[in-house]
Amino acid sequence: MEDALAAIDHVAARVTAAAATGLAGGAAYATLRGFPLFKTSVNASVSCALVGTACFGMERVAHGLLRQSSALLDTSTDDEGPSPSLVYASHALGGFCGGGVVGFLFGGKQLAGAFLLTPLMLGIGTIEQALEEYRTERLQQLLEEREGEWGQK
Repeated sequence: MEDALAAIDHVAARVTAAAATGLAGGAAYATLRGFPLFKTSVNASVSCALVGTACFGMERVAHGLLRQSSALLDTSTDDEGPSPSLVYASHALGGFCGGGVVGFLFGGKQLAGAFLLTPLMLGIGTIEQALEEYRTERLQQLLEEREGEWGQK
């Protein structure tokens, strides 16, 4: 149950970011073209939220399936978090499957959506991996500083 809630939280955070990006992009586009600001911004925001839901939902499904299959094949216990190859593979599958769904819904062209969104999802996976590495390094630095302060007292 906790894994499901964590997956929902993961998707919700990214869909919220996609919707906010769509809102800002829609406002910029409406201002540039002279379209109604509110309507254009909300339409772009909802479209980005739908794309984010499809891609990140599929990414979480792919992540769970790949993690389970790798756990069956690999007997070593590694609690350091997901490996980079698992992150990239789940983002690639999420972009391909989610892009296919989006391509079908928005234009009837599944492969066009898949080929458009797969590189975008891989870019997002790269950013997520870099942020995770930064967070781990920073946490390690803070723990070392704390140990140094305790050693001086």
